[in-house]
Amino acid sequence: MRFESYAVAAVAVLGQCFFVPSQAWTTSGPNVNVRTVSSSSAILNKAPWSLGASVVAEGQVDSSLEESSLGDPEQTPLRDGQKGKTLLANGSVVSFFRGGLAAVRIEEENVQATEMSAVGKIPDALKKSMTADAGGDLTGHLAQFPDGKSGVVVAHRPPIAFVYSDMDTLEAPDGKVSVFQELATRPIWNETLVTGWNGNPIRNDDNDKQTPDGSSIRRNGAIFAPIPQVKDIDLINNPMLTGNTMVDVLAPIGQGQNMLLVADDLSFARGMMVDFIGTQKANQIGSINKGVQFVYAAIDDSQDVLQRLQSANLLNDVHVVATNPKQGSDVEEPARAAEATAIAASACSIAESYALEEGQNAVVIIDTLDQHKKMWDATTRTLVDIFGIESVVKSDREGGASSEMRGFFSSIIQRAGQYKKKRGGGSVTLVLLCELPKVQADEDAVFAKEDFEGSSEKVRARLSMLVDKSIPLTAANLRKIDIPVPSAQEGKRRLVLQHIDDLISMTDGQIWLDEALRKAGQYPPIDPQRSITRVGIGADTKSRADAPAFRRIAEGLRLTLSQAANMEGAEDTNASKKQVRSQNALLLAMHQVEGRGGRTLAQSCVALLAASKGLLDDAVGSGNLAGTDAGQQLMDNMINHVQQTAPTAMARVCQDLDLEESIQKELLEALESFFEEES
Repeated sequence: MRFESYAVAAVAVLGQCFFVPSQAWTTSGPNVNVRTVSSSSAILNKAPWSLGASVVAEGQVDSSLEESSLGDPEQTPLRDGQKGKTLLANGSVVSFFRGGLAAVRIEEENVQATEMSAVGKIPDALKKSMTADAGGDLTGHLAQFPDGKSGVVVAHRPPIAFVYSDMDTLEAPDGKVSVFQELATRPIWNETLVTGWNGNPIRNDDNDKQTPDGSSIRRNGAIFAPIPQVKDIDLINNPMLTGNTMVDVLAPIGQGQNMLLVADDLSFARGMMVDFIGTQKANQIGSINKGVQFVYAAIDDSQDVLQRLQSANLLNDVHVVATNPKQGSDVEEPARAAEATAIAASACSIAESYALEEGQNAVVIIDTLDQHKKMWDATTRTLVDIFGIESVVKSDREGGASSEMRGFFSSIIQRAGQYKKKRGGGSVTLVLLCELPKVQADEDAVFAKEDFEGSSEKVRARLSMLVDKSIPLTAANLRKIDIPVPSAQEGKRRLVLQHIDDLISMTDGQIWLDEALRKAGQYPPIDPQRSITRVGIGADTKSRADAPAFRRIAEGLRLTLSQAANMEGAEDTNASKKQVRSQNALLLAMHQVEGRGGRTLAQSCVALLAASKGLLDDAVGSGNLAGTDAGQQLMDNMINHVQQTAPTAMARVCQDLDLEESIQKELLEALESFFEEES
């Protein structure tokens, strides 16, 4: 079937408008609608990856991969020329994006019904496009192109499977693509290497070595492994301390939890993550700590991540899954998004091997999850091109697209879990970074009522009231009453916020780094009203993500900060002064600039204990506020004094994760002696 091209198509799906220009698509052959591909013989520039011994040569993994599948028939190493695999389905390429992403229409008559039944029952919503026997999710399955190149299904929206592979162009567009029953896997190395999504080490020079001396493969892990089943996971009851006091108190991350980190400044968020890694690596935190393994999915800026890890002397302590440094500017956005999707899944595969096989706690940092949204949008545009706007809009109205989208994101978000002892007793914790577009620079620009044409009558009526009261229609004023600012940047920001709301509904909590707080000098710029963990919420739950020590001294901290924030502009009374003073003391206690390293649990407790007991009131009253050199020096001296005065008590807090009354008394005495010396 040949599909007619069109000038521009727009479809509203999940609150977003997609535009598909006709020049982006060309026809090729009677059965294929292939995206235009220009073969390039130019050698792509290689990124400067010479960052230490962990970064090694690229190339095909040696034959030992063939023997390291641990006898699991459902998993197979990702390699070209598959043999002995069970065919699941065939399909034809209908679109191809430069960089390695192919949209493959699965042919119902070629689907192996008996094999497909093992994959999963097809939802009723999908029976219109595929038969019941042809259903199931093909995501994660091994695929092979007509020229023998292998790939993995990174998304499946029946009847279209989106297959990603490391190939710039499609050599044989008219052949059949095979999808196998086996899941595509990657090698799990014993060493902390920098690898691509498929597990192949990334080169740092032009030598022929493929792996460093002594490197070995522990096993192969499914790139897109199924999410943990309820019967396999336990309650979250232990903290994964980040070393950032404000995070560990206001939005604590539990072992086995997933946490969304929303930031307008990824540089600061990245610095927080490096401090997180350094804190865990430098301190055996708590008796339950078995040694935390870190996996960093460096998606948005691999070079920046590697340089930060190198500068912090952490590169050899972290498994890094990075983007292909050889990919050039001609790689299309959907292909980049597909690689990002595979990188995130691949990073989880490494973490799961530690949790399930060795009972260790592993943390996966996905930097960022933004490319997943671009991947999803690319699948929608492809469906529009093939089936037309009306079909996709109809599916959206019936809830099909929404449920599919949640399934797509849940396949990565829900790979976190605290496994039961029978499954190894380890945990996989996910921290998922998301970038929020910055607020437009000109907050004082005044809009006219005419700028809001197309808004609802209710919005226009509210605008008229503002104009009648001579209140200028500035961006700042509009945001205060939740009226959208009429600008392209704000429109993009609103769409991202809508998407983040969807992600929040799927995650166990969120840490929100606020742009206004950052500009005001608060570090970390965490919004206490929007940052929260949902683990342990409810009076009848036994699950908790925070350390018991914090519960003894910081239970009312969020309320104190909120009350002080509400005092802005209030009458200058003794009560208001007290609230502001308490807030300033807490902000001083929790002030931490990224890149300076994290705190131990005991150090965070000392800082909060000083604030909660009023020991910092005189300091903040004298101008030693958070962000000042004097304030920072005071906190450093205070923590060092207590560390030297009560070392045993400090060690007990870190070991037990608790702050017993006798230990708290000893720390308080050390604090009081410090301020007596200061006075």
